[in-house]
Amino acid sequence: MKTFFQMPFPINFISESIRTVPFAHEDYASLCILARMMTSKFLHGEIREKGGAYGGGARMGGGLFSFYSYRDPNSLQTLSAFRRSVDWAKSGDFSQQDIDEAKLSVFSAVDSPVAPASKGMGRFLSGVTDEMLQGHRERLFAVSHRSLVEVAERYLGVGQRTCGVAILGPENETIKKDPSWIVK
Repeated sequence: MKTFFQMPFPINFISESIRTVPFAHEDYASLCILARMMTSKFLHGEIREKGGAYGGGARMGGGLFSFYSYRDPNSLQTLSAFRRSVDWAKSGDFSQQDIDEAKLSVFSAVDSPVAPASKGMGRFLSGVTDEMLQGHRERLFAVSHRSLVEVAERYLGVGQRTCGVAILGPENETIKKDPSWIVK
């Protein structure tokens, strides 16, 4: 499903979300590392540096692998960059150093201090136990080049996914003429 919301501002806010796996699934950790690596090694250059958006990237959470950009002057080019980033990930054109840097970035969030109230609220809202968190942490350590390519192929390839796209932005004649978009 692709939905365009016409808004009275000159820039776009774009998101594409793909249904993947829940937190406790063995592939969740690889998808987390892949999102961080795609953001720093591919999407940042394509969306911000070349495309002129204020920011953008990919993230994994809540069973969804999501691409996003904000304050973006180029909606359709950004959607193309999202697809090219999947091709980049499937090609395996990244190094062990790229993987290690992504792991360090993910671990900085995983290992950050959590206030007792936040810990209790997180467990209450998500049902994630300390044992589940430790299992996730161990799976993060085990992420490999091969597992990253495999999850990109398994979950992010066109035709292998359930996804939705939303754009909030100024009038766009190309989108209006495309019957695959719902214009609101």
